[in-house]
Amino acid sequence: MCCLTIVKTPNNNIVFTHNRDEQWSRQTRGTFVQEYWFGNKKIWMPKDSLVDGTWIGSDGTRAAAILNGYKKNHLKKEKYRASRGTIIPQFLQETDAQQFMESFDPSGMEPFTLIVADNKKYITEIGWDEKEIHLTKHNVESPLIFSSFTLYDDDIQQKRKNLFLSLVTTLTNHDDLWQFHKTQGEDHGSFINVDYNREISTVAISQIVLGNHPAFYYKSLLENQQKQNLILL
Repeated sequence: MCCLTIVKTPNNNIVFTHNRDEQWSRQTRGTFVQEYWFGNKKIWMPKDSLVDGTWIGSDGTRAAAILNGYKKNHLKKEKYRASRGTIIPQFLQETDAQQFMESFDPSGMEPFTLIVADNKKYITEIGWDEKEIHLTKHNVESPLIFSSFTLYDDDIQQKRKNLFLSLVTTLTNHDDLWQFHKTQGEDHGSFINVDYNREISTVAISQIVLGNHPAFYYKSLLENQQKQNLILL
């Protein structure tokens, strides 16, 4: 749940592209995006191996992604009330971010940063620090990058941001953004697909395109799975 970029492209699509940096064992069930029904809402998402939840999903008009931690690293507790992976299906069942905020109780959950696109003007950042919820609105016209605070310190966060902003004018469509997330190297100043350590690396790449022809592109890197290309209808 570790690196997300959001770009509004020249053709007015909003493109969410996400690298899941995780242990390979957590990817065993998340090899494909599938269509699920929650109540009367259809949601497309890959499932986590430990819970019936996800780190990224869409209902065809909105997109949501979640990252570990909020603004800083935290001391992990032995047990939490519920998994953060259950949050996105709950959010996408609501009409908008405000309704979700009014009904959602994150008490007893590990800190998280939930990023959602639920209209064409703003990207909403919902942060939980174990004490209170923080709500931030970002203008969709400005390119955005988020990285997990539990894995990447301030220095690496800034290097990723500098890299992304230096290249963003050349990332004019979803294919360009996919390639940016896919290309791997060893230097955080030149790549965002960098192995964190021997156990944690990028295990999947997800991309949700919101616009006149919404789509979900997904590739699990486990056993070199084929890239999925889904039209969200």
